[in-house]
Amino acid sequence: MTVFLLWHMRPLGPDETDVEGETNDKLCGVFSTEERATAAREQLATVEGFIDYPEDFHVDECEVDRVQWDTGFVSLGPNDD
Repeated sequence: MTVFLLWHMRPLGPDETDVEGETNDKLCGVFSTEERATAAREQLATVEGFIDYPEDFHVDECEVDRVQWDTGFVSLGPNDD
């Protein structure tokens, strides 16, 4: 089964972080169809906070009962490049 995740991923400004490209991410909902996710995005785009950043919504398709990130990761400390 496929679901659609509606995210709002607002880039943080220089007064909010020292990390270039960092975002403030919110999972706004999980929907059974892309159309429902899009309708929710249109609704949320009129709500306080979201209304100032309407272009920062993203819809991701996701397969249920499947690992989505299977490649591992590394952590960089503040002095690592």
